[in-house]
Formats: sequence, C-alpha cells, structure tokens
Amino acid sequence: MSQNSTYATTISSALSRSAPTMSSREIADICEARHNDVVVTIERLFENGVLRESRKTTRTYRPVRGGRPTKVYDLTKRDTLVVVSGYNDEVRAKIIDRWMELETSAPHAPARRTRKPAFDVAYRRLLSVASTLPNVDENQRCLMAARGTQELTGINPLELLGATSIAAPNAENYLTPTQIGEQIGMSGQAVNRTLIQQDYQVKVTSSAVGSDYEPTEKGKEVSRFFDTTRRHGKGSQQQLKWSPRMVSVLRPFAKKPEPVS
Repeated sequence: MSQNSTYATTISSALSRSAPTMSSREIADICEARHNDVVVTIERLFENGVLRESRKTTRTYRPVRGGRPTKVYDLTKRDTLVVVSGYNDEVRAKIIDRWMELETSAPHAPARRTRKPAFDVAYRRLLSVASTLPNVDENQRCLMAARGTQELTGINPLELLGATSIAAPNAENYLTPTQIGEQIGMSGQAVNRTLIQQDYQVKVTSSAVGSDYEPTEKGKEVSRFFDTTRRHGKGSQQQLKWSPRMVSVLRPFAKKPEPVS
C-alpha cells in the first residue's frame, strides 16, 4: 500500500472529488469510538460483501502526529451509513447531519457549455428535413428551416441576407402548361406530354383533387395545386401549375422553327 507523506486531518470529506466521502477517522471522532475499532468494522463488512467496492472508496496510510502512518478508509455516503447502523440514534443523527454538510459544501461539476452548430450547417440540414414533409412548397421549406436555424443558433439566415419575407406561391406566379407553352412555342398539350416524358408528372384517370395530372416526386419540387373553377362553371377543382423555372427547363424540348429556304 502506498505511503502518504502529507499530514491529513481526521475530517476528510475529499471535496476535491466529484462526490464527497467520509473518512474512517471522522466516523471515529463523531461516534467517539477508537479509530482501530472502526477500521475493523469496515474490513469485516467488506469481507462479508456488505460494503461495496467503488472508485470513490479508497484505503490509504496517513501519518498521525507523533506516530506512524495509520490505515484510513474513505467511504461513500451509503457505506458510511451501513458502518454506523449499529450505533445509537444520536450517533446516527450526527453522521447524517455531517453528510448533509458535506453534500452542501461539495463543489458542483461545472455546467457543460452547449456548443451551437454553425448556422449554415443547421440551415442545410433543416432544409433537408423539411423536404421530406408532404404538401410543403419550396418557400415554406425555406421559412421553416430558417426558423429552426434561429432556434438552434440564434441566427436567422434569411434575415442575415436581408430576406425578411418570402412571397408565398400563388396562382399568379405559377404557370399552367398553356402559359409555359406560350413562352417557348409549344402547345399546352405538348408541354403536358413533355412533362410526362421528363418524369415531372403522370396522367391519372380519377384524381382525388379533380386534376387530370399529378406530380411525381421529381415534379413536386416545382409544382403546386391551385383551386380553379371547373369547366362550364360547375363547382371547383384543383389545377396543377408549375414554377416559372420550368420555362427554362422545358425550352430545349420546344421544336425550333424550320429555316426559311
């Protein structure tokens, strides 16, 4: 067993540790018992398996003034109370009071500082999560990701860029196939066929929203349903419209006019 050359007082709460302990010397002082008798009791309880070995339970040899080093145990609260369980009520009360003092004065572990993620990383990740949500358009995803980024980092990336708001998509800034065709020289039917061929939409015979077409997973990124009046003015139905970006996407598929000979 290693020798400790530093003088130790009889009261040892081991406050430098994450949790306090009580030494066998202090137990002997509080119980007004011989230290050797307390050590004998501790070792007997260890042999019987009543006390539990742990990293907080230590056994060292500490010098006594004018005497040779003496074996000293440092015990946890649980083991201390087991050791004094055979003593009278007054002694047990003193031990409990002392433990309350130790626990009050023991240093608390410093609170861990939560590291905030970089705002650009948080925004990209939240944008990716938002893309999995059904019936959420591109603008809504951006706004949701920006709000989530502010919650995590304290920074709203859209406000940082001066974009305090994003116009919500509406029937005016989304285009029908006919409107797209007018800009690129295709008929509305030709635009619909091209959208099918390029895997942006599929034709359906009976749609829950009353539309003849539904977007594919690829098409959901650039399309949205809008309410419109049914043919002949009877009721309403939803019409699939497309982001203005689709004009440049579909332009290469428009037939070029034949050169004049």
